[in-house]
Amino acid sequence: MKRDYEGRLMRNKSFTYILPMMSLHVDIVKENLLNTFIRTEDYPKFKNHIFLLYKFSGAKAFLEYENYLENHELFEFSYDPDRFNAIYCFKIPDSHIDVYNKFIKGRYSEFPQEYKAHIFKYHGIKDSSHRVAQVLFKHPDLKEEWEDKLGVVISDEAEVSSPPDIKIETYIKEYKYVKPLKPEEKPFE
Repeated sequence: MKRDYEGRLMRNKSFTYILPMMSLHVDIVKENLLNTFIRTEDYPKFKNHIFLLYKFSGAKAFLEYENYLENHELFEFSYDPDRFNAIYCFKIPDSHIDVYNKFIKGRYSEFPQEYKAHIFKYHGIKDSSHRVAQVLFKHPDLKEEWEDKLGVVISDEAEVSSPPDIKIETYIKEYKYVKPLKPEEKPFE
C-alpha cells in the first residue's frame, strides 16, 4: 500500500466511506485493521463486496474476533494473502446498496444525511473544515482549491472529490508482505 511521508499505510476511500457502512452491521475492531477494499485481485469474481484487511494475530482476542467475523450473516469467505495478514470478505448489506452505488460513482454528497452523520461519528470527525466533511457537503472552499490547482472552473453540480480509483480500492499482490523470516524471528509474537 502506498505510504505517506511518515511511512504509515495510506488509507483508501473504501476505508473512509465504506468501512463505516460495515460498522452498522458488523462490530469492527480497529486494532490490526490495515485497510478496506471493494475488490481483490486474488478473487476477481467477487465484485461489489467489502474486504477487510487485518494484520493477523495469534492472540486469543483476535482469534475470537476472527470467529465472530466468520460466523456473521454477511460473511462470504476469508483467506490469508500472505503469512502476516488475513482478508475477510463480506456482502454489501441490502440496506446500503444505494450508498455503495453512490460511492462507486463518486456521488459522496448524495449519501443520506444519516449516513453522513454516521461517517462523522465513526471517524471521530467534529470539525466542518475536515476534508471528509468538505467532500460530503461539497464545501465551496474545497471546490475553489481544486479550481486553483487545476486552472478550471468546476460546475456547482460537480462533486469536490474524484470517484474512487478501482486500482487503489482493489487489494493487489504488491500489497502482500513477502519479506522472508529470519531464522530467529517468530511471525506472531
